[in-house]
Amino acid sequence: MLILLPIGLLLVAALVITILDRVRPNYGTAWLIATGVSLTAWLAIFIFRLWLPTTLPVLSWEGTELNLSGYFSLVMDYQSWPYALALMTITLAIVLTGAARTRYDSAPKAWAASLTITALGLVAVQSGTSLTMMLAWVIVDLFELFYLLRLADADQFNFRIVLSYGVRVGSVMMLFLATMVGWQSVHSFNLNTIPQSSGLLFLLAAGLRLGVLPLNLPFLQEPVLRRGGGNILRLAPVASSLVLLARLPENTLPANLGGNSWILFALLAIAALYAAFRWLAAKDEIEGRPFWIVGWASLATASVLNGEPQASIAWGLALLLPGSLLFLYYPRIQRMNFLLYFGLIGLVGWPYTPLSSGWVGLVGSGFNLWTFLFVLAQTVMILGYLNRILQPGGEAGALESWARLVFPLGLIIIIQTTIGLGLIGWPGSLTLGLWWLPLISSILAAAAFFLSRRLGISPPYLQLPASSRLTQVLEWATPRLESIFRLEWLYRALWSIYTLLGRILQIFSQTLEGEGGILWTALLLLLLIAALARGANF
Repeated sequence: MLILLPIGLLLVAALVITILDRVRPNYGTAWLIATGVSLTAWLAIFIFRLWLPTTLPVLSWEGTELNLSGYFSLVMDYQSWPYALALMTITLAIVLTGAARTRYDSAPKAWAASLTITALGLVAVQSGTSLTMMLAWVIVDLFELFYLLRLADADQFNFRIVLSYGVRVGSVMMLFLATMVGWQSVHSFNLNTIPQSSGLLFLLAAGLRLGVLPLNLPFLQEPVLRRGGGNILRLAPVASSLVLLARLPENTLPANLGGNSWILFALLAIAALYAAFRWLAAKDEIEGRPFWIVGWASLATASVLNGEPQASIAWGLALLLPGSLLFLYYPRIQRMNFLLYFGLIGLVGWPYTPLSSGWVGLVGSGFNLWTFLFVLAQTVMILGYLNRILQPGGEAGALESWARLVFPLGLIIIIQTTIGLGLIGWPGSLTLGLWWLPLISSILAAAAFFLSRRLGISPPYLQLPASSRLTQVLEWATPRLESIFRLEWLYRALWSIYTLLGRILQIFSQTLEGEGGILWTALLLLLLIAALARGANF
């Protein structure tokens, strides 16, 4: 029952903050409730590390007269605990850093939404069965849909919002199909015993939700909810997909795939490289956040294809924690810039750092072309992170006295959790790793950084001169590549087909309901009788 404690605390706190905001608005009281509950839930999840693994059966109808398969359960183990702690850390950091964003997106309503999304995200992350995860995905998606549609400027994003929700529905349907195929092989199974026959379908369900298999970016532009609540709104569904990757079997790729597995690796390599270079070229970290997600998620998915699903945890945490350190660092305070450099601890992958256990996922059976491309993508992602650190601008206005204390604490809690997960996150997290791969990555990053200076690319951050030929080529190619990779052409084609079918059905309905409807109905009935009679003669 202790698994439900953080979830219950978050939901109750969100309800209390919402009621107080309607009855007697008080910014300070709401902030104290959100901070106290977030800290308590964070400590509870951290302490759960002592009792791994822990399973909580929720609902089961197996063994009853209904003769049905499947059951609901929550589980806290070495796959779900790191992601649960990461989600709770991000939420706590959102509330703490929100003290410095009172003029922007920090408000009791945003905190209540963040707590609710985190609670639902914890349910999804701790899902013990595919049915539990399916239900959690549906609830999270519906909450996100309604929340975004209620925003003040949501009208101009309605198509994007509905399109993003449609992709999520597709991932839920793929998860349902994977469950049905798995039940054909095994009467009932949990997410730690996924049968090989359905492993690839589970992978596709997670890949579709992450936007990497196939590469799809339906939501590059989003409403104003960007820093605080917007960050957890984007990352909670991602975490629930990453934990599914970590639970997949080592032999996810079926044997009958044969030599065609290169297609999946090629798709992932394209996704990783495209996202990495778009992240590097983005104007700011919020504009580049979708590419940040796709870039690191591609590397986590590649680990599963290489038969190392456990290694995907390291890449998933690199996505969540150092990324949030950057996304929540607003307003920018010059004397606090050094805190961002600690995010490199979770990104570079040096020995005995959180990412050191992830390199084996990129190598698999041996170093090959795909490994090099994935390492190159990781190098470009690092350069993009450095670019965001060195990029000037932002506000450096004075903070209130209490905000000067809690704002850096929100960033420090992310750094501490990153280091802590590298030490005790899961068995094998603290390891030497393949030390030569981060050495190659670091050399490539350093060479590219210093070469950019030699070529006169604008310091102190990486930005091509506006008059350069390469800039002109990129400005021409980027929108065309984006239109392809966003799959908007496919979504619009499907929408056109749906509209066409709707018009045909409407015309057919109007014909039958019109003055000659009875005659048309009689004619169709005669044709049907004639067809049946002819079939009987045969």
